[in-house]
Parts: sequence; C-alpha cells; structure tokens
Amino acid sequence: MSRHLAGRILSAAAFAMLALLGQAQAAVLDFEGLAPSLFFGGDTLGQSGYTFTQNGDFGVVGADFLTAQAPLGNATSFYSVLNDTSLGLTRDDAIGFRLNGFDAGFVTPSPQDSGVIPGRIVLMGTTRSGGSVFGSFEFAPSDAQGNFSFEHFVSNLSAFTDLSSLTFVACVYSATGSCDNPAQNLAQFSLDNVNVIGVPEPSTYALMALGLAAVAGYGRRRTHGSK
Repeated sequence: MSRHLAGRILSAAAFAMLALLGQAQAAVLDFEGLAPSLFFGGDTLGQSGYTFTQNGDFGVVGADFLTAQAPLGNATSFYSVLNDTSLGLTRDDAIGFRLNGFDAGFVTPSPQDSGVIPGRIVLMGTTRSGGSVFGSFEFAPSDAQGNFSFEHFVSNLSAFTDLSSLTFVACVYSATGSCDNPAQNLAQFSLDNVNVIGVPEPSTYALMALGLAAVAGYGRRRTHGSK
C-alpha cells in the first residue's frame, strides 16, 4: 500500500470519528413546526433525535386548546403539561444526553393575586448507569396583574448528565407549605426550548484519540522519510 493511500485511509478514519463526535452537538427542542394539537396519555412527539411522551391525561402544543391561562412572554410554539400530568424525554439512539437548560412557566386557571408563588417544576432523571437524579425549581411569582411568565432555567443542572430518560412535572404549594401533586389538576406548566446535548460513550473519545494519533504518527514518518 502506498504512503499516499495509507494517509488517505487514516485521514478518512479520523474524519469518521469526528463525525461520531458530531452526535454530541447540542439541540434545542422548541416544538416549532408542530400544529396546535392535543396529546393524550402515551402519545409521543419527536424532534432532533429526541422523543417526548405525554404521561397521563393530556397535554397540548400551543395555546389553542388551553382553557387555562398560558404563561406570558413566549410568542412561539410550546408544550403545556396539564392536569397534574408529566412529560417524559428520551433520546432515540443508544447514547446518553445532558440537560443544559429549559424554559417553563406556570399555567393557571385564572389570574391570581399579585406576588403569588404557585409551586415548583420538578425534574426526575435516570442515568445510563441506573442511578437517579432529582431537582426542583420554584416558579417566579405572578406579576401585578396576577399573570405568570416563562422563565429560563439553567442553574443547578450539573447532575443531569449521561441521562437515559428525564421527566418534567409540577407541584403546587398547599396552605401548609407542602408542594403537592396530585393537586386537583392545578399542577400545570408550559415547557419550551429544552437545551440538550448527546453524551457519546467514552470509547468514542478513545477511538478518536487513537485515530488522530495514527494520523499524526504517519505524518511524522512521512516528513522524516522525505528528508
């Protein structure tokens, strides 16, 4: 085999491994391009290699089917998780994923008093090693008109990596201060711009390192051989 041909083969292998790492590119799951629709328990919707699953009762894309009041501050498409239900997220291939951030806002049946903090959005994840991760984030209070708005959540998500599945659900504060679900169908929220990134197997990085080392070694031999 000629040196020129061997170099081309090694270079192609390196580029193939770089393509594998392309799986690690981030995606923003924003529900765009979906017509306003109802999703009942067990229904799924997919985007960018990920699948959302409606768990129980129903959810909706957009505000067209909402009898409650959607959060303000979002003129694009979004998904609303209604009636104390939850929304699951998985990746379509075998690799894990990490959650980098998301937008969410409380869905209220009607405007509330000013300054009401309704509850929390809760995240429950399962890692590929079989572990569990948990986090909860308080919704911002209602504004002067009693309305709630979308918020961007990016902090305290470091544990949500190498996930095999993730579930979004809400709870509502009771008079005693507990955060409850079920909550008489009042635990509702809208979700948008879920920022995720695939996490390739460690062997992928090892293969890439070996491939790049082989290309570099071949380049050094070719340089020395030409002197």
